[in-house]
Amino acid sequence: MAVSWGRGVKPRGGPRAWLALAPEGTRARTEHWKSGFYHLALAAGVPVGLGFLDYGRRIAGVTSWLSLSGDQGQDLAHIRAFYADKTGLHPALAGKIRLRDDI
Repeated sequence: MAVSWGRGVKPRGGPRAWLALAPEGTRARTEHWKSGFYHLALAAGVPVGLGFLDYGRRIAGVTSWLSLSGDQGQDLAHIRAFYADKTGLHPALAGKIRLRDDI
């Protein structure tokens, strides 16, 4: 499987750092993503690295970085567009890309 990691981020002039969170359920289908990643990145003023495991093409990585605007609907639309062509191991278990606030 090919892997591309992109680059780390430097939060507000501090040392370069990485924080990986899985916003979707990792063991079963969920109706929404957890919103902690969104609120943390927005508060810290750092971009969100869009990581993936695309089993359909057998590739993995973090190849896109999104600077959040604070407009949750617009930001999630960008995230949905990024993941639209990615296929998980069990596609039938993939939930919709939305936060609990959107339900």
